[in-house]
Amino acid sequence: MFYILGWAIWAITTLLAISWAFGIRTYAKQRKPFPITTAVQGFFLWLIAVVFLYASYSKLHILWIAPICFLASFFLTLARRVPIVTPVVLWFAGLFVEIVTLGIKRPTPQ
Repeated sequence: MFYILGWAIWAITTLLAISWAFGIRTYAKQRKPFPITTAVQGFFLWLIAVVFLYASYSKLHILWIAPICFLASFFLTLARRVPIVTPVVLWFAGLFVEIVTLGIKRPTPQ
């Protein structure tokens, strides 16, 4: 029972991760800016989905990890006061955005 529930929670998290990535792509195609918090949340959702796909942890842990990552994304992007963690997370979120927006034309710097 809990095994099936864990996989259902993982599937919902994966759908959210795909939805966040699609939203970032949509904003980039329309050349609209999007908050860095959205990029960090998308990165965290993908990280959770991939880690729990391959790790042997119970997928029910997603129920407490995902909300903590969601709140941490606000703290890390708005406060920007965690000396080592914030720059590392923002770098990986930027890399995530670069991967998600592959193939989208960007304005050339002049």
